[in-house]
Amino acid sequence: MFSRTLPKTVSFALATIVLLSAVPAGAQFFHFGRNKVQYTDFRWQILKTQHFDIYYYPEMQELAERGAYYAEESYAYLENKFNFTINRRIPLIFYSSHLHFQQTNVTPGHIPEGVGGFFEFLKGRVVIPSNGSLNQFRKVIQHELVHVFMHAKIYFVSKEHGRYEGSFPPLWFVEGLAEIWSSEWDSQAEMVIKDAVLHNYIVPLSQMYTIYGTFTMYKEGQAILEYIAEKYGEEKILLLLENIWKYGNFSQVFQEVIGKNYEEFDKEWLYYLQKKYYPQLKDNDFSRMIARTLVKEGYNFKPAYYASPEGDRLVFVGNRTGYSNIYMTEALDTRPHRHERLKTLVKGDRSSDFETFHIFSSKIDVSADGRLAFSSKSGENDALYIYDIPAEDIIRKYQWDDIVGISSPNFSPDGQRVVFSGLNFNGNKDLYILELKNDQLLQLTNDFYDDSSPCFSPDGKLVAFSSDRTTFGAEWCYNIFVYDLQTNLTYYVTAGRHQDFTPVWSPDGNFIAFTSDRDSLKSLNIWAADVSNFRQGEIPGYLAARNGNPAPKAGEASQTQTWGEDSYLTIPIKQITRFANAAFDPEWMGDDALAFAVYENNSFEIRKLDNVQERIAGAAEIEFNSSLMSNAHWKPPQLHGEKVLAKLEYKKDYQLDIAQTQVSQDPFWGTTGGAMLAFTDLLGNDQYYILVYNNAQSRSDFLKSMNFAISKVSLGKRTKYAYSIFRFSGRYFNYQDDYYYEDRVGGLFTISYPFSFFKRFDFNTSLSYSDKDLSLVGVQRRFALLTSNFISFVHDNSIWSYTGPVEGRRYTFSIGNTYDIRFSNVNYWTFLADFRNYQRLGKKVTYAARVMALLNDGKEARWFYLGGSWDMRGYRRWSLRGEKIFFTSHELRFPFIEYLGIKFPILAMGFPGIRGAIFFDAGNAWNGNRYNGLLGSAGFGARFNFGGFLVLRLDVGKTTDFERVSRSWFTQFFFGWDF
Repeated sequence: MFSRTLPKTVSFALATIVLLSAVPAGAQFFHFGRNKVQYTDFRWQILKTQHFDIYYYPEMQELAERGAYYAEESYAYLENKFNFTINRRIPLIFYSSHLHFQQTNVTPGHIPEGVGGFFEFLKGRVVIPSNGSLNQFRKVIQHELVHVFMHAKIYFVSKEHGRYEGSFPPLWFVEGLAEIWSSEWDSQAEMVIKDAVLHNYIVPLSQMYTIYGTFTMYKEGQAILEYIAEKYGEEKILLLLENIWKYGNFSQVFQEVIGKNYEEFDKEWLYYLQKKYYPQLKDNDFSRMIARTLVKEGYNFKPAYYASPEGDRLVFVGNRTGYSNIYMTEALDTRPHRHERLKTLVKGDRSSDFETFHIFSSKIDVSADGRLAFSSKSGENDALYIYDIPAEDIIRKYQWDDIVGISSPNFSPDGQRVVFSGLNFNGNKDLYILELKNDQLLQLTNDFYDDSSPCFSPDGKLVAFSSDRTTFGAEWCYNIFVYDLQTNLTYYVTAGRHQDFTPVWSPDGNFIAFTSDRDSLKSLNIWAADVSNFRQGEIPGYLAARNGNPAPKAGEASQTQTWGEDSYLTIPIKQITRFANAAFDPEWMGDDALAFAVYENNSFEIRKLDNVQERIAGAAEIEFNSSLMSNAHWKPPQLHGEKVLAKLEYKKDYQLDIAQTQVSQDPFWGTTGGAMLAFTDLLGNDQYYILVYNNAQSRSDFLKSMNFAISKVSLGKRTKYAYSIFRFSGRYFNYQDDYYYEDRVGGLFTISYPFSFFKRFDFNTSLSYSDKDLSLVGVQRRFALLTSNFISFVHDNSIWSYTGPVEGRRYTFSIGNTYDIRFSNVNYWTFLADFRNYQRLGKKVTYAARVMALLNDGKEARWFYLGGSWDMRGYRRWSLRGEKIFFTSHELRFPFIEYLGIKFPILAMGFPGIRGAIFFDAGNAWNGNRYNGLLGSAGFGARFNFGGFLVLRLDVGKTTDFERVSRSWFTQFFFGWDF
């Protein structure tokens, strides 16, 4: 992932400056948002290699040394690919897990579950987590280094030709290049592109802007560059970069290098894809034509079968509204006349207990007596939960300090044990068994291999799992293994250069179903390993089958008593499905049916395949594992010895991140000029901001009108804090004091303690000396030594769409006191409350409600303001003002235009998700007991997102005093998100 974090950093810095220098009494705009919680105290160290400074913590030293090897290997490869050398040391910041990675302060934004790493160009830093797979770790390192080389190459080429503000490649090229130069075309890319072609939603290059930033765009970018390399030669890709300085638009560069414009290229590229994929429908089917659909709406994953007393049920993880939940439904196929009847078992993404369900990577399981086992992020680490479905209650929660991630728990047949895959603090992913009777934890494996998706055999003696511990593991291959709990030995079930995932035993123990890309088309389909009839050593019947003779039927030979080292040679492997789309996460529903998740027509559904035994028996082709030349597993290299230049303790080194200047001219206030500087350490934990500006109107006022704020923000611990010293001097205006001059100097300290991702406590205190000239209102000077103290509680679990929140809840409560400790000229209390609730009435329809109450009471109490598009629509900005405010707003938000595309001869623009709104506002402001009743407004409007960072809002309506309605309509156009 390539990240340009400068805009976020600048906005964060400005917000900090405003926070630290604002007048406490004037705080009316509340800071919501979720929290980036620093749970872990990392003891950072630096490993220096020839080209990199690698930042890591001691617990993951071996992983860091392997990452160092991969980085140097990738550097040598990319140096040749780009024909370019980077003449600076590249900082690489490693984390041993994604949960640790989400705590990074290199970027101020929150990191979603699917982000595997990023490069930011401010300091040229690359930040990468491990997820237990060394092959994935190696791939992400090389992917992000492609961004590093590309950014440096483009800067060099532009500078060499005198272009300091040249064009930059579009995102489809940026991410597509990172993919093709970091990995081979794999089953995931095949899944996305094949589905888009066969279902006719493949987006031409000329219209790529319509899917900007989506995963489909990433894969299409990869596919386009793969095609260019194959058809026109890989050197054309480099020429696209080396000629970028010539034009202001990348499409012109593309036309010169490829010899075709986007439209001409589309014709041949799309025709190539059609010729490649359409013939596959001859021998392969869409799963919807073969299997019955059980769950259709939304995004659905990880089915688990539950034979309840009321009938067959399917439990699964899904995301239908933006929140991830665990659902249960009847195991009946969907038809046009029958709606899905779902029951929500566990709500996710709303509370600290169920922060993230890992819907893409972690299976769930249901025991025979109706207990559900699942994992979720809860605080610093993942937790393993046991949920009683009949009782509708969580009955157990397990967490361990040294197990950061937990995935794919599975019950033993007797329901007394749970096996799961655990990601350790050091980055290794191993298998564990939890004894539910005594809460004892047993670690089965202990190595660097990626052991995942464990599953008990029906007799409880074996555990099948997927792992890269195979001989072919260095080639990013996974095979199925069994762990014998009686002998503590591990044996192959499948062997070969394939990716075999998510094994699951049939209830009778005869088969292990799994997902594999082992067919020639790289399609993800469901296969079965027949383990019903083998014995230790060779079985003549199966050897005959391998020579073309009929194999014995299931049950003709006795069940195996032991698992031999060569047993894998006698296991027939049969393809159950031949789908043109991807199928994964199989789950047995009895002995003769399989539920599975499927990616088809750009959606994730769950389907059921019947007559599985017949399909296995009638498999046209039977594969057998080839004999392994060696049973030795692969071992990844590490960078050590003389190739490691140094290992050092991390010491903070502050460098300039931002230097911005600005001069503004106002006809009344005159000229103002200033600058802002930002310094941070490399990890982003400590940040310094310096703001300087001057609003003098004459030379003699230069010192008098000098303004500054120097602030430090510390983000490296769970309790975040900031402090600032400032001096603000100049002419001001408010409706309470009219025009006045104030010279204010002081300091501020604030702390923020996040209870969780959703809740936090804030405290800030300030001390400032105020010299205020109020001569225009009859007061010559007002001196005050002001102290202000505020405490706040903030909650936010809302989720957002294109123009604002669409579900969840946000609220904040604050109370504080401002007091003149020297002259007693000021003394007032402040109470602030703002509550906002967002309730979905349908998939894309939201009812939003807001209630706000503000109060300042005491000597020289300050006014609050209402009016304008922020709150009371239809009234002039700040036209309603007073020491007390009550305000409520209600909106019905609904789709207006799903997508609007505008294409000019040299520019194309897309506006997704244009929303409509019907609104009603009511409120007023007053002083003392002089309450004048409510005012209100109502109307309708439209909002659309411009460029992903700016929302344009248009409201039309009428005002009312609740006795009569205005005759005229008001129209307000504004920039800003919905409340």
